[in-house]
Amino acid sequence: MFYIDIIPPWKVYFDGAARRDGTGAGMVFVSTEKYILPYLFVLTQLRSNNVVEHQMLSLGHEMAIEMGITDLNIYGDS
Repeated sequence: MFYIDIIPPWKVYFDGAARRDGTGAGMVFVSTEKYILPYLFVLTQLRSNNVVEHQMLSLGHEMAIEMGITDLNIYGDS
């Protein structure tokens, strides 16, 4: 009989907000061991909410690749 450990995927949650006085965004990675890695970003150029959300999605992909994450579930509100 063989036993296979099923490892759950990493998770990343992201959100961004654009206001008149600036644009900000946050991202939280949750590892398979439930460790939490929070990241906050201040964007220097004013963007719409949708553009900020898309930038965070792309940045999350890039960060996951750099961290060697191969199985990732992504959660956003857009």
